[in-house]
Amino acid sequence: MKLLFIQGGSRVRCSTNGTFYVDGNFNNEVWKRYNSYCNDLTVILRKTNENYDESELNKKFNKIDLNLLNLKLVDDIYKPKKNFFNFMLKRRIKKEIEEEVKKADKIIIRSIGNFYTNTALKYCKKYKKSYLIEVTGFAFEGLWYHSFFGKIVALPRELKLRKSIKDAPFALYVSTEALQNRYPCNGETCGCSDVELEDIKDEIINERISQINSLNENKKIILGTAAFLDVKWKGQENVIKALSMLKKNGIDKFEYQLIGAGSGKELIKNAKKYDILENVKIIGTLKHDEVFKWLDKIDIYVQPSYQEGLCRSIVEAMSRGCPVICSDVGGNYELIDKEYIYNKKSINELANILKLVNKEQLEQQAKINFNKAKKFQKDILDVKRDNFYKMFINNKE
Repeated sequence: MKLLFIQGGSRVRCSTNGTFYVDGNFNNEVWKRYNSYCNDLTVILRKTNENYDESELNKKFNKIDLNLLNLKLVDDIYKPKKNFFNFMLKRRIKKEIEEEVKKADKIIIRSIGNFYTNTALKYCKKYKKSYLIEVTGFAFEGLWYHSFFGKIVALPRELKLRKSIKDAPFALYVSTEALQNRYPCNGETCGCSDVELEDIKDEIINERISQINSLNENKKIILGTAAFLDVKWKGQENVIKALSMLKKNGIDKFEYQLIGAGSGKELIKNAKKYDILENVKIIGTLKHDEVFKWLDKIDIYVQPSYQEGLCRSIVEAMSRGCPVICSDVGGNYELIDKEYIYNKKSINELANILKLVNKEQLEQQAKINFNKAKKFQKDILDVKRDNFYKMFINNKE
């Protein structure tokens, strides 16, 4: 059985040695999962045009094991921006996607709504192919907070996404209810996070509590966010503004660390603008296993996004016993106590939560989050997810 997987968000980087790397959204465990459902897996992802040094890529990205899949790389129409208006390029990419859809028996479309996934959906319908949509986020907010052009297309894209998911024969949501409420589907559905957590051991929470108890007046409280650094809707600028507000009021006890792909130039510019640069540290991209080591070192995880589905980074932070503060978007309310959720636009609310944190609160939230994270362990989610994928694969219609 030939299975095609397509996603339009992540970019594949090629090393000068001819090997391929992708960001933290995917790793070889994910490819093994999809590979287990078929005997021929093809994956379509967009590529960068540059070649990179192997050692640099290996530090930050996940190497793709080509024994697990047939990797089909297509050009990037979003970078540089002029590519978006290159209609010959778009036509060629559409043709490449069409050919792969025609060859496939089943198609998995992840994060519908961009040029690549919309094209795949179009040809699935044209050739009457069986497909499954993985629903991972909200279209309107992602576009509205992206750019001026995004504001223009946000509503029509939102309405189109609703119809696409409603008509889908299979839809896998990463949330329990948030995405389902916005984007109902008339076909078969399942709510299952895409997080990959191994066995969550009690020694993790014991070490976290010990770390919380070691906090004192002379030690900075380390805040952390894991998200793309150059994507405006991830909202890191609001944390910078909140810390600036606190500093002006004599509260200068926080350090803010940011990890994720991108340069972070605008965030550094904002940190300078709001006189908080010495409190902000851009770490950049980390490999997936390094992310967990970083989570163990921070004191509070902050997710300030303007939109999320069910945020995988929050769940990963919870699994390391991190107290979490987050915005009121997507499925965040499914994860975090309401006292630690703030209005996504309110710098004041975020600053007030940060101002009032103390050891007792941090320890309490660490325990609550850690216990909630246990239901996201790999062995539990794998059973639920696999049953749904197998239903899709074995469906004869």
